[in-house]
Amino acid sequence: MSTRRSSVQEAVRVIITRNPYLYRGIRMQVVNYSAAARYIQDDVESLSGSDVDPNTIVTAIMRFSREAIEAQPLERRGALHGSRLNLETDIKDVTLRASRREQVEIVKQLTELQSRGLKLRFYQFPESLKIVTTSEAMTQIMQDLWQYKPEIREGYTELNISMAKGDDRYDRIALLSDLLFRNGVHLVDAFFSGDEASLILREEDASKAFEVLRSQIR
Repeated sequence: MSTRRSSVQEAVRVIITRNPYLYRGIRMQVVNYSAAARYIQDDVESLSGSDVDPNTIVTAIMRFSREAIEAQPLERRGALHGSRLNLETDIKDVTLRASRREQVEIVKQLTELQSRGLKLRFYQFPESLKIVTTSEAMTQIMQDLWQYKPEIREGYTELNISMAKGDDRYDRIALLSDLLFRNGVHLVDAFFSGDEASLILREEDASKAFEVLRSQIR
């Protein structure tokens, strides 16, 4: 599964959602928007695939802040109301440094591996491609893509969330990120595609994270 190029607003939502410290500061309205825009500018440009004026990022942060405050009732009914959780252990986090042109061929190869039943997800960025996969599939991926010098991180768990449809999915995930943080669980990474979210956690945090998030399905 690949991601399209993000808009500036969407990129800002994703970046703030991944960062519980920044999220809490913005929600409490104690963060200087201009300073926050400079802090995340490189990440916003990476996700959106183009240069972005800092003032545009400030506007996006202000909008996110307003919507996050208005989203507080979500916590009372459960941020995962109507959603499904799936926990996958023994996860490998693989990064391939590749241009957009190179990614076209890589995506074809990964799609072929998926069609053969191998468990993997992939997410495209302007200068890299991220693969979340299992040990079983890793052997085949290395055989097919070794020439791209994959950077591999091990010892992770993937919590996949299939969310009920709605325009507030980033607000819900931001609330969940904050909830996990308050319970001592730190996200390693997070990826978004449509109404699905993939949270990458350290294996030792998996059980606690699952119980914390399950409490939000009501």
